[in-house]
Amino acid sequence: MPRWIVLCSSILLVLCGSQIVESGPFQAYVYLLSQGSIDYGPKVDVKVNISQVIGINNLSLGLQLDWEWKSWLDSPARRDLAKNANLKIIRFFDFRSTTPRLMPCTQWDEALQVGTWNWISVDSFVQAIFDIGAEPLICFGWPMVNSTKTQNTIPPGMAIDTTTQLPYPDSYAKYCAEWVKHFKQRGWTVRFYEIFNEPFGYFDSTNLTKLAYLMNVWNVCATAMRTENPTILISSDCITSKTVLNYWLANNPENVDFLSFHKYDCWATEGTGYFDDTELLLRAERVGFETTWTFGVDDARQIWFNSRHVVLPVICSESNLNSAYQDGTDPRIQKTVGAIWTALVLREAILKGLSYYIYYNFYSGCIDVGKSGGIGFGMIDFDTDRPWYPYYVYQMIGKNLAPGDEIVESTSDSNDVRTLAWIHDRTLNLLVISKVDNRKQVYVSAGTRDDMRVTKIDNNIPWEKASLQTYLLNTTEPLIISGYAVALLQAIQ
Repeated sequence: MPRWIVLCSSILLVLCGSQIVESGPFQAYVYLLSQGSIDYGPKVDVKVNISQVIGINNLSLGLQLDWEWKSWLDSPARRDLAKNANLKIIRFFDFRSTTPRLMPCTQWDEALQVGTWNWISVDSFVQAIFDIGAEPLICFGWPMVNSTKTQNTIPPGMAIDTTTQLPYPDSYAKYCAEWVKHFKQRGWTVRFYEIFNEPFGYFDSTNLTKLAYLMNVWNVCATAMRTENPTILISSDCITSKTVLNYWLANNPENVDFLSFHKYDCWATEGTGYFDDTELLLRAERVGFETTWTFGVDDARQIWFNSRHVVLPVICSESNLNSAYQDGTDPRIQKTVGAIWTALVLREAILKGLSYYIYYNFYSGCIDVGKSGGIGFGMIDFDTDRPWYPYYVYQMIGKNLAPGDEIVESTSDSNDVRTLAWIHDRTLNLLVISKVDNRKQVYVSAGTRDDMRVTKIDNNIPWEKASLQTYLLNTTEPLIISGYAVALLQAIQ
């Protein structure tokens, strides 16, 4: 390298401060040339008061393994990706309408209400979940308006009641209870169950007759399952719906053991009603957490307590930025804005005291590309096992946050920047989220020594080659934000 470049780039490195301490002289030179006449944007002051504890964290992170459960089970590298994000819960279905089918009951005798069982795949899968330090959440069945589709989600040979278009309660209860019995016999602690996936597709929000049918099947199943093991935790993922929760408490003496809901903040394909980024990120902090067409977390928890005198844990058991897929998924899911959405949701989940947040789903790839340009719902590229940006948000938080960690006061003087601070293993962690795509310089005052370790994601690295940026920051200097960004700052002990 010519001496003038080395000299100039060394000077530029000093001028840039510690923002690029892991880059060499030439990288520093290229970095500054790429900035041109640098405008770092407005100043944002972030303050942390480590002596002011505002809460205790309950949250652990999880994911859903749907169609990709078998490829995950067969791949040590893929299991390691889940382990490296410190995931603590994995949700899966007992049914699949496509191969491979994770259904241990190979045939059901409706007359005798007994099944023929092969537990090899389920046992291998559950053992692999335990091996990474997680536990399973098992969801049984999927009731739909079309009883033929419902039939595809129950064991072959099981009958559908023509009146309710659901499986017969006693028969389905014996099937569900057999799962609980099997795990008890194995000596495994499998705690979490949901009876029926997204049942609002069956009863909608107005048909109380169908809701009563569904609740009856739920009750019979729950009773049979609890008889096998009274320590298990059972719920329904629509319980925070205003219709369901009000009707349940007024008409059903049976209890759920946790409040469960799904969170998708957009339901449209491109050109038919996408929310723009601003609205989407606003909804990240509100939908499901605040009362709208469903009860928010605080209200649902309080309403249940007022009626049943029990404070229930809360699980978001399925979630992503957008649920639409007919013409291809939302192309923002894997990009930086998808990471911002994920970070905002997790921040709110922590502040609202959720126990688990489950992301749908782990893998997708070029096979999923549709007209929209989206590539499925995954946070990992199925074709290369390379993480996209939402995974790195998961990893940042999952590896550095645990139940029982103290959440301490943090403030930002800009509504464009969200913060969250906590103490983990005697280390201060400060999450900084830039929810507006413009430049800014963030000055951090945390009462710690000057140097902090920064782990950051932003658009400086294209989402197709997503990776973490790590460096040391001297907090007498600003954290430079170039647009959408998530950064974790950690005080060095």
